[in-house]
Amino acid sequence: MVACQAGFGPVFKFKYQAQTMSSNLMVRARVIAPSLFLGLYAWQFAFACTTAVISGKVTHDGRPILWKNRDTSFRHNELVLLEEGRYRALAVVNAGSRKSVWMGVNEAGLCIENSLSKDLGPGTAAADGERKSGPGNGGVMKLALQTCVTVADFKKLLEQTDETGRQTNANFGVIDAHGGAAMFEAGASSHVMFDANDPKIAPHGYLIRTNFATTARSLPPSPQAAELKDIYSAERFAQACARLEALDEQSINVAYILRNMARDLSLADGRPHAGTVNGLSGEIPDTILTDSTISRTTTVSAAVFHGVRQGEDPVNTTMWTMLGDPKFSIAVPCWVNVKQVGDAMWDPRGGELGEIAITLREWCLNATRDGVNTEYLPGIWNDLWPVEDTIFSEVSKQMEGWRKKPATRDEMTVFHKRLTGVAMQAMEKELREMKGNALALKSPTPPEFEMARIAIYDHSNGSAKGPQSLMRFLTGKNGFHCERVTPSEIREGCLSEFDALVMPGGSGSLQSKKLEARGRSAVQQFVRGGGGYIGICAGSYLASSHYDWSLDLINARVWDRSHWARGQGTVALSMTAAGRRVLNTDKDELDVYYGQGPLLVPDNDPDLPGYQVLARYQSEVALKGAQPGAMSGTHAIIRSMFGEGRVICFSPHPEKLNGPNGLMLHGVRWAAGSKLDRQSAPTSQAGPSGQQTGVSPDDSKIPTP
Repeated sequence: MVACQAGFGPVFKFKYQAQTMSSNLMVRARVIAPSLFLGLYAWQFAFACTTAVISGKVTHDGRPILWKNRDTSFRHNELVLLEEGRYRALAVVNAGSRKSVWMGVNEAGLCIENSLSKDLGPGTAAADGERKSGPGNGGVMKLALQTCVTVADFKKLLEQTDETGRQTNANFGVIDAHGGAAMFEAGASSHVMFDANDPKIAPHGYLIRTNFATTARSLPPSPQAAELKDIYSAERFAQACARLEALDEQSINVAYILRNMARDLSLADGRPHAGTVNGLSGEIPDTILTDSTISRTTTVSAAVFHGVRQGEDPVNTTMWTMLGDPKFSIAVPCWVNVKQVGDAMWDPRGGELGEIAITLREWCLNATRDGVNTEYLPGIWNDLWPVEDTIFSEVSKQMEGWRKKPATRDEMTVFHKRLTGVAMQAMEKELREMKGNALALKSPTPPEFEMARIAIYDHSNGSAKGPQSLMRFLTGKNGFHCERVTPSEIREGCLSEFDALVMPGGSGSLQSKKLEARGRSAVQQFVRGGGGYIGICAGSYLASSHYDWSLDLINARVWDRSHWARGQGTVALSMTAAGRRVLNTDKDELDVYYGQGPLLVPDNDPDLPGYQVLARYQSEVALKGAQPGAMSGTHAIIRSMFGEGRVICFSPHPEKLNGPNGLMLHGVRWAAGSKLDRQSAPTSQAGPSGQQTGVSPDDSKIPTP
């Protein structure tokens, strides 16, 4: 793969060579001592924002730029309009919350963002009395958007709250429509302003901040990497500086910030990984750890504000917003003057565009969640970045017109919503392709299956509806003897008296907790020794190999786990040939009740065999912020072996009254197994590249959602 270049080049007539870039990066990177990367604190992974304030004196068009990569534990973000203040504002917020904002612009052209600085917080000298009243970091930024016009106004706001009290520990970046560009380091009752237009303060015309304050460390406003020693986030600070230093004078532009800084993936010593946006051409590493990169596994959104020159209309300030991790997302332009934000950018559960990015990243995280497996990254970039280039070109051309003839609110709204739709279409296409990759994942060959008293788990003292539904048809007449068993009875070894265990619906994590380690081990030993396991909804989550509390009985992961609570309703199942045979139905399609069960896809645990698909979801439930298209085509009923035992997982609820109870009856009978002849599982079929997919021949086609 050729390394992805900066893109957007034709828009600004900006030529960028990766070789030059990498060489220049090393100028700063050489002075970074290894000790910079060892002082890591527990909070670093959740709060690791990287920001920059750039004076219009050093940008390609004379307009200031403000940038933030937001890192936090709040993954679900949205872009909203705030109408209640003196000035109308547009801001990124935690989904469903309006109390705080984390980056935004108002109709006066004031833009603001922040990065957390722990050395300005309680318990530090900079805290000055540790005031515990007043607005916090996000509250101060919301107040600024509602009341301030200029950088000077924001300074006055800090001066006022120095006296009245606030709960801040942050570096605030601010630009305005009058040429102002500054960084403020603000504790609870004091602050210091750094003017990006002052060459004595910002000799390069910009100020970068990560998660330390220069005032708290007795450092100059623009410190060199060698001065930072073992300060947490020093490596990201140095890398951000290096990216900007690599550019020619007065060539800093929004496109470069969006593509090359917000998505930077570099080693701790400052060298960009090959095959990434700033790296040389070459093969991208299989896994990239992000503990010292600008773009991280904790990055949840990003914004780049393209300001206006003094005298231009402030509402032309453009807020480029990336919901979700920028590596897996696409930048969408918005203006505070629009009537409504595009549908894909806002939702109380998270803007849809960002939710797709969450799902894409989730699928690519490594096992320890501190890095990304890169197998699919080049394909994502090759799909999304050309679309982003097109959007940027359209905006560049449109802005030229709007600067000559002011746009109406309707015109801005239509333009913004159309480009949001273009971005969302690209993200939806990427989601479908990634789902196809998940369903076709290389997996071990399914085992040969062999086809007797049933234990039904119940920790409710008999009130749970799941066991009641099952015992309606798992009767003596149908060849079953059923008994309820409790977690404590399982821990004491009761499963030795049964042929199969049914784990019904409820909460998989709670079932795991109730069983305790001894009970979970007892279930695993029971199945490994030849017992059957039937998981229904929660019981399927429990059986999977996905969660740290799972039993790891079947080689399956949960697709779109962030939206597991996607709602309830009737869905259609598409039965495979194996499913019709094993579950004794002649129907190709069946309706069944769905109650937020797992969307099953193959895992690649080398210690487990693959599984056989018995049914897929033909239709879906997409409520509570879940993305349409994510559920259809995923696996609804699967079976496999665990040691000598048989495992079958039902994501939906065929045991419900008036449901297709026969599917459950025959599934339990197969898992119990003593009265049915041994069946041979079909051999796996090679995928397009000759890899084994672990999907049987008559199950090999993945339906298009």
